[in-house]
Amino acid sequence: MTSTKTIPTILKTDTRGRVRTPPDQREALMALFDQSAMSGAAFARLHGIRYTTLSHWRRMRRRKEEGSTTPHSPVLFHEVVVGSVPQARDGIEVNLPLGARVQLNGPEQIPLVAALARHLREAERC
Repeated sequence: MTSTKTIPTILKTDTRGRVRTPPDQREALMALFDQSAMSGAAFARLHGIRYTTLSHWRRMRRRKEEGSTTPHSPVLFHEVVVGSVPQARDGIEVNLPLGARVQLNGPEQIPLVAALARHLREAERC
């Protein structure tokens, strides 16, 4: 009878408690995945790793093979000149309780409209 002995290994973790897989073990797992006909999810489940981890390893390996070192295209900047902010010609219209409508033409009118809204709300309760 043959016995299978597993050699205990110490798993290193980062500060968040995530298991750090050594690069050689990661490559060995990726080679096994390439040879298998399993789906990524089934392979990850079988080998005790998360599917998202396996997907990340595959994506990083693909980028390395393509020669791309940056995951995204470089950020480009374009200078934008902002002129003066146009003022609203008609103001804004506010619908109040009891069907009242008020048009505001400036920020100084906000306290008056708020007081009117409170008064109409109280009148609505009566």
